[in-house]
Amino acid sequence: MPASCQFATGVHLLALLAQSPAAFRTSNEIAESTMTHPVVVRRLMASLQEAGMAETQKGPGGGVRLSRLPRQITLADVYRAVKTSEPLHLPHTPPNKKCPIGQAMHRILEDIFTGAEEAMIRELARTTLNDVLENAMHPSSSACIPRVT
Repeated sequence: MPASCQFATGVHLLALLAQSPAAFRTSNEIAESTMTHPVVVRRLMASLQEAGMAETQKGPGGGVRLSRLPRQITLADVYRAVKTSEPLHLPHTPPNKKCPIGQAMHRILEDIFTGAEEAMIRELARTTLNDVLENAMHPSSSACIPRVT
């Protein structure tokens, strides 16, 4: 699954857990909401658990639930937890080193991509999981998601 899909699916499943933060949900229940395979859910949950956002319990009545309050989880936290690669990629083949543009392109684009990702993370940090849940439950109450300042 591409990193961008992992992020979107991670936000979705955490918002689902945020509906009933104390309740354990199974990967099958979550997969039904996200329309993805339970194995994908379990892999994402492992990353989110490692990042301290979710906890699991085995056995009857077990599953996964939030380990922090929804207002304590930002979308930047989710992005960092599920990120598997850079959002912008440099080409796999190196440019022609004899070309003055080719010599500089990797360095130039790397700087630009780094700045763009930092800006994206700053923006994601302004929104909490609670904001997403509120917007999902009351979509007509606001045209945009409330922001943490």
